[in-house]
Amino acid sequence: MDITREKIYLAALLHDIGKFYQRADTGSVAGSVFLKEHCKDESSFCPVHDGIYTHKHVLWTAQFIEDYASVFRRLADADVDNLTVKDNLMNLAAGHHLRNEQLSDLGRIIKEADSLSSGMDRDSQQAFNDCQDDVAWNSFKKKRMTSILQTILSEPDQIKQMLHLPVEKLTLTKQVFPQADFQEDPDYATLWKHFNDEFKYIQANTYHAFAETLLNLLLKYTSFVPASTIDFPDVSLYDHLKTTAAIAVCLYDWKKSSTDSITPFLLIGADFSGIQPYIYQIVSKYAGKNLKGRSFYLKILSDAIVRYLLNELNLYQANVVYNSGGGFYLIAPNTPFVKQQLDKAIHHIEEKLFEAHGTALYVAIDSVEMSKDTLLHSNNESLGKKWGELFNKRDRKKSTKFSTLMMSNHDAFFCPLEQGGDAERDSITGEEFLPGERKSILGDLTLKKVSLEQIKMGEKLRETNIIAVTDNGELPYWRDRLHIEPIGLGFTYYFLNNVHDLSEMKEQLRASADHITVITMNGAEGNCDFIHTIDGINNIYSLDFYGGNEVDRKNLPTFEEMCKKFDKGDESNGLSRLGVLRMDVDNLGNIFQQGIAPERATLSRFAALSRSFDFYFSGYLNTIWRETVPERSFIIYSGGDDLFIVGRWNVCIELAEKIRNDFKEYTCSNPFFTLSGGIAIITPKFPIMKGAEMSDDEEKNAKEHECKGHGKNSISFMEMPLNWDLEFPAVKALKNDIVDLIGSDALPKSFISKVIVHQQQANFTNHIINNLKSYWMLTYDLSRMKSRVSNIKVKTMIDNCIKEVCNKSCGTLNAQPITTGYHALELWALAARWAELEYRTL
Repeated sequence: MDITREKIYLAALLHDIGKFYQRADTGSVAGSVFLKEHCKDESSFCPVHDGIYTHKHVLWTAQFIEDYASVFRRLADADVDNLTVKDNLMNLAAGHHLRNEQLSDLGRIIKEADSLSSGMDRDSQQAFNDCQDDVAWNSFKKKRMTSILQTILSEPDQIKQMLHLPVEKLTLTKQVFPQADFQEDPDYATLWKHFNDEFKYIQANTYHAFAETLLNLLLKYTSFVPASTIDFPDVSLYDHLKTTAAIAVCLYDWKKSSTDSITPFLLIGADFSGIQPYIYQIVSKYAGKNLKGRSFYLKILSDAIVRYLLNELNLYQANVVYNSGGGFYLIAPNTPFVKQQLDKAIHHIEEKLFEAHGTALYVAIDSVEMSKDTLLHSNNESLGKKWGELFNKRDRKKSTKFSTLMMSNHDAFFCPLEQGGDAERDSITGEEFLPGERKSILGDLTLKKVSLEQIKMGEKLRETNIIAVTDNGELPYWRDRLHIEPIGLGFTYYFLNNVHDLSEMKEQLRASADHITVITMNGAEGNCDFIHTIDGINNIYSLDFYGGNEVDRKNLPTFEEMCKKFDKGDESNGLSRLGVLRMDVDNLGNIFQQGIAPERATLSRFAALSRSFDFYFSGYLNTIWRETVPERSFIIYSGGDDLFIVGRWNVCIELAEKIRNDFKEYTCSNPFFTLSGGIAIITPKFPIMKGAEMSDDEEKNAKEHECKGHGKNSISFMEMPLNWDLEFPAVKALKNDIVDLIGSDALPKSFISKVIVHQQQANFTNHIINNLKSYWMLTYDLSRMKSRVSNIKVKTMIDNCIKEVCNKSCGTLNAQPITTGYHALELWALAARWAELEYRTL
């Protein structure tokens, strides 16, 4: 193991920790309560500009390393506090603003990584403006981050009201959403205290275990701490530290290699294909458990592939720019070793994936070279262009999937292995058992091994809050716990409960040094707590999110149980139907390729953008679900930028609206961020695979919908898409009025059937009525109904319906303004059908 390389990684992770520490202090350098006298020596680490010492946060970086000198000495760095040794941890971390001639070769690597991460030359005038002095002390402590989502496809100086993020630890609550006003200044002191309280619990004496656990602790505490308070503050300290560490490792390896390449970096990207058919290709029996297990299996499959690549390329978790939603991106050194290992790894992954799943699943992995100019957005190079180039290469590879394997293993692809006809098949997937393949029995089902594992995962996830990962083979002390090794890549995942499994195995965990990664899923009640689970030395502890059911939820409801009528007293007692909801972000590819202006396109911003999506869909979505009748739905999948939820039909509509509204708030109402979704409404026993296809068709309707020049940003159900802003609110309000009036027996139920029948007979083409008789027939029917009712609201509603249907332009719906391309009769019929679902009982 290269200890120097490990030290560089840790030093880069710590290089700006002083910014956090400094803001928690009560005074300047002279008045600091934290800095010891010898650490106040500005000449040690601070550069001089125009005769003044600048970038004084590095003094607090040095102080932090001294505070924990005993901890860092355990990491084989006995000279951590020896200032005469240029390559000790303190000098590497705190010296990154000194002139190059003052630094060692390793120190210059940290300095350059810091520059490339921030996208600026640290010796430039601009860089020297990004520093704090004693006069600015009180002002920079009050600065907050802006959300990177607010500035996507927008110039910051054109935004009327800039929203800001709270200086808080990471939680799955609205507390960390962007806000317009804050009553108090940021409380860095409390946040710093909590960070230190947990930092002390990192039990490691190797650089690797210590640094990887620290990375996750930084995620929790510095995700909303601005990396800069003078330069536009839309990058968190976490994203800056993480990308600096990744770049530093790449530079170290590139400089040590014998390569002649002038481009130090590789951007590696991957995208899975076949995910949706794979998830949905099941029978209805055990559908809920199998869907849940299958979607989570794909999550850990992607994780296992990333871990395998990190191992083969000798990289760290910080080198993972993004991993969620069926895709991942890594930054690696552009060296002969990495290129050779990457080719071998891709071939091995394809082989193992084909052995396990045939052609059902495929992952396209490719890479592009990146220069320093790309990260500094200079010489007409930009990260956005490289991202687009990688997108294209990856997509081309998907069109020729398994081509390498086909040449080396012709028979596996072109010689029939299946028998067809009456051959025995997996009861869940319908896949044929191959000769000699092991069969598993569950009740009256005959299953392949992976199908049984996925059903068990779906069951076990209800009580799982810890995933333990090892590359050290099967662990005897957890042999009886559910575990799975996706496609045989050497990583085994154990599904555990913190209370019962970790606490009982303290001694065994201590003996498994550097081979166990303990992942806390979603934290405790959304608080993202994870470090308290530590009870073993040199194990890596981390935090991850997934859209899923609650740990304390004893029974996963069946589709029938979710759909049955609500208990007396609940707001709805309508039709017993299942909703299948699918949603995703519109124009995501364009957002990544063009959303960040070239002059601001840094790796840290791309990392922040990716992480922002994952936080919402993998993490915060759990909070929305808990607040929206959770016993009537469950999340099959949520991550990246999309989701798949099954639940009672009206709960799915409510969830979709809540998810969209919160997403709008989370993205600062940036008009370039929109969500489209579709809901299929089916019976509980309807084949879920077909229901998923129907929801996909509905989602496509929403994506193709245009409303007076406004595309996408829509929800579609009952085969009718509605723009979220311009159409949905008015139709929903009309539906509610109909339901209320029918519920009070003021409006005859026949009103619904009459409106729907006239809509069906109108013979619409492009929202124009071809059957002109529909106008006078509807007028006649509804006028007679109006004459027989006495309720003024009902009479008014009927009048509105007649007037709006007979009007050539639809400017109102039940007298409420609406912008739409639909004919009024189409919208009245949709509201009527929607209302009918709420009071029907069959």
